[in-house]
Amino acid sequence: MKKLFRALLVVLLVAVFISGCSSEKVLKIGFNTQLTGPDSYIGQAAKIALEERVKEINDAGGLGGYTLKLITYDSRSEIPDAVAAAKRLLEQDKVHAMIGPEWTGAAVPIAQIANDSKIPVIATTASNVTVTVDESGNVYPFMFRTCFIDPYQGYALADYAYVDMGLRKVASLTDISGAYSVGIQKYFKDHFEELGGVVVAEEGYQANDQEFRAQLSKIDQTEAEAILVPTATYRDIALISKQGAALNMDVIYLGVDGWVADELLDMAGAELEGSVLTSGVSSEQPEFADYNKAFEERNGLKPNVYAYYALDALEMILYGAEKSLEANKEITSQGIRDAIEGMKDVQLFTSKVTMEPDTHNPHNKPVLIIEIKDSKWHQLKMFQPEN
Repeated sequence: MKKLFRALLVVLLVAVFISGCSSEKVLKIGFNTQLTGPDSYIGQAAKIALEERVKEINDAGGLGGYTLKLITYDSRSEIPDAVAAAKRLLEQDKVHAMIGPEWTGAAVPIAQIANDSKIPVIATTASNVTVTVDESGNVYPFMFRTCFIDPYQGYALADYAYVDMGLRKVASLTDISGAYSVGIQKYFKDHFEELGGVVVAEEGYQANDQEFRAQLSKIDQTEAEAILVPTATYRDIALISKQGAALNMDVIYLGVDGWVADELLDMAGAELEGSVLTSGVSSEQPEFADYNKAFEERNGLKPNVYAYYALDALEMILYGAEKSLEANKEITSQGIRDAIEGMKDVQLFTSKVTMEPDTHNPHNKPVLIIEIKDSKWHQLKMFQPEN
């Protein structure tokens, strides 16, 4: 009888334990990012930033009775791995929302997975138009982004190059295998020529190419005052500028947010002196100084723009979760989605954001015009439409 009593007691305790665990309310947030591979710099600081913010919220008591749980998978900078990570997070882990991926090539196929699972996904720096809308212009209901889009960036850079820099003849050197690079080159050219400028040469290369001297030599035979290099990775422009210097080319480079990595300044800051690029945010903005200092002291590395955008996405999810609680007394993926779509002038980590319901793009996200000077980033101007 004693053995039977003990066995029953164990079963009862286990049942109580399981019951207690199952009643715990957890807000599960997925993070699909690049922790290894050629672009690992994108995800490493962002992962730490998200973990710290989640811990801060949990230490303060969570969110409306919910404990936050961050589930992170490494995409290894490969599209198939990013898609597999998304399926695991959305279909198996059943997260309430997912942050990432960071690039267009992975974000486009994930948009349909988000719709099928009915779980909101927030791409961070994936800026091609087709990330959030299909080819017919119909919005993907569960796909959002925190950054501006390529037409906006290409337009802003062309406007600054023509109006503020006084450039009239520009060449381009474009990664023709990347939708991001091809798109920005097109939008830059359209507006630059609309203003009266001329694109005097259009050279291309393939992703992972290491040699650019042939294309640069052709450009050097033109009257190009600058070369547009709309690359998604800092390594390309580092190699291009070094090879251009070896050819004694007297030219400046025009760039995009894909350049933004402190590693670029270490590799080719001198060769890129005077070059100008666009970005949605800069680690040199004074409003981030205190955060940057504390982050580096805690972790031994600097936060970057990818960490900032990931925090923006997290704040979107938290806003959506709070609104879902208010409306439904519980946090649901649908509730988060609906709230994010209706965001108006909501303060995130980097700025206030209003979401465009018909595109799921942040409305009039500011574009920073940045110059590389003395191997540092220097903000020149904030570009933002009036409407």
